[in-house]
Amino acid sequence: MKRLNPRRETAKRSTAIDQEYTEHLEELLNFSEILNSTLDSSLVRERAMQATCRLLRSEGATMYLVDKEKNELFFEAIVGQVGTSALKEIRLAIDESSLAGSVALHRKSLMVQNVASEKRHFQQADNKSKLRTRNMVAVPMLSKGILVGVLQAINREGNQEFRELDLRLLETLAHQVAIAIDNAKLYQDLKNSFYETIAALASAIDMKDRYTGGHTKRVAYFSEMIARYMGCTKEEVEEVKLGAILHDIGKIGVEDLVLKKNAPLEKAEWEIMKEHPEHGYKILAHVKGLKKITDGMRFHHERPDGFGYPLGLKGEEIPLIARIISVADTFDAMTSNRPYRKGLDYDTAFEEIVRQRGTQFDEKVVDAFIEAFKMERMGKKRSLRAK
Repeated sequence: MKRLNPRRETAKRSTAIDQEYTEHLEELLNFSEILNSTLDSSLVRERAMQATCRLLRSEGATMYLVDKEKNELFFEAIVGQVGTSALKEIRLAIDESSLAGSVALHRKSLMVQNVASEKRHFQQADNKSKLRTRNMVAVPMLSKGILVGVLQAINREGNQEFRELDLRLLETLAHQVAIAIDNAKLYQDLKNSFYETIAALASAIDMKDRYTGGHTKRVAYFSEMIARYMGCTKEEVEEVKLGAILHDIGKIGVEDLVLKKNAPLEKAEWEIMKEHPEHGYKILAHVKGLKKITDGMRFHHERPDGFGYPLGLKGEEIPLIARIISVADTFDAMTSNRPYRKGLDYDTAFEEIVRQRGTQFDEKVVDAFIEAFKMERMGKKRSLRAK
């Protein structure tokens, strides 16, 4: 019979522990880098679930967030073998009726090795996921002492039990996630306030020019549709939408006799109206963070053939955001009623946009407009149609 060498066995166990510790540290560092590189709350949640499964070697992970108004928990993120959209219908009271609810109530972590014998086990989750929960670790997510949600690791791989080390790891991860989610929410709230302020400013322009009521909203929607069909990133789509909201802000500087005239403009009046992109640029040029957006506002009347204004730019000299807004703005202008003419129907306006492809409008933008028009009807809904 072969005799074991105690020193060798101890050395092996020590090496395995060191390797596991290194892997945990690398995972936590990698996750920290992700948190420091994004304010996208959905990305944070997704990566947190993945990190939970890797760190704790669990079959799945779930995250609940707090609904403060109803004092409930709701499923927000699910990964692994427990993943199913049906779980998102579940809401849990913050009380002793469920494990997650108990963790939220007492803000204290739980590690349960035999969930089936636990009175607080929420059977409905297993029924919806078609997975039997054997064991789990559930920890509160706290940011600045405020409960953000509950993070759970479910079923350690290989029918093994969770360890105290697993609980501590998940607590560390949950703390990072809670802070990241809180920061993302603060950023989103700030961004929403900014958008609301900009929208209010744009609404003031619509109110000043009573014949274009709703114009800004429609142009923003049409621009967003075109940008999406051009394959723009989420950030680029947001920039296009914001540029569209602000595209006519310069009309603040146009005198009412011209802006509100009930008849076609004379040549001299038209020259005054053509100054509105420059007025808008001067208003917002000092805001460095809006450079791309102000370019969209300033150059949305430029044309690829060089016959636009204010600078007579050609082709790709015109920023993409401006080329997109140009199509959306013209489409809505053609389909909107004026005191001196009736707006065109959508199909006639569509044909006119296509006819000007490559001259008044950028070819690639028109191609995306065609797709958006066919697939979305460019938002042809009662609430968005020209008045």
